[in-house]
Amino acid sequence: MKTIVIAAQKGGAGKTTLARNLAVAASHDNYTVLCLDLDPQSSLRSWWEGREADTPSMLDRDPAPHSIRTTLNAAQGQFDLCIIDTPPAAPEWLSEALGAADLVLIPVRPSPDDLRAVGATIAAVNTACVPFAFALSQTPRAKITDEAARILAQHGRVAPVNIVQRVIYAETGATGQGVTETSDDKARAEIISVWNYVKGILNG
Repeated sequence: MKTIVIAAQKGGAGKTTLARNLAVAASHDNYTVLCLDLDPQSSLRSWWEGREADTPSMLDRDPAPHSIRTTLNAAQGQFDLCIIDTPPAAPEWLSEALGAADLVLIPVRPSPDDLRAVGATIAAVNTACVPFAFALSQTPRAKITDEAARILAQHGRVAPVNIVQRVIYAETGATGQGVTETSDDKARAEIISVWNYVKGILNG
């Protein structure tokens, strides 16, 4: 089983949006997916509880942070992929989650505030010595998006497809869907592309 941790110490970066949409895309790609929600706001679990489809899966209760590795060990053999959503902060236990990852995905909005804040997440991931990649999220079609990609590329890999600011991401957050389950072809294509990029790293 591979484990993806989605982390960003800046609030509103789009962690839960990325988590749920990658989980659905991976499920449609015949991966058995387990989602863990370590954010006290429980946004990922709330989305999942409003979902009609049986996949991806969640446990009856999310584990306590100190039990992450035990939970992942128990899930081995039952799932192909685990996606972990984390809070927009740096609790002491975050290093435990990061250390359990095969890949840390860092969503970043293309704004000066978000770019300034990303340094703390990079430092935490480097301390944990795990592979990571950036994913630009909520992107406008503007020069600042290209500039953000250039800046981030100086620190690590950047997903080649941006997650554009679209209403469908908010709408599916309320309906328990992933955008790949809607008629929005552009949103579907970009999430599938991001998933294929992530899958390539995990299997590389």
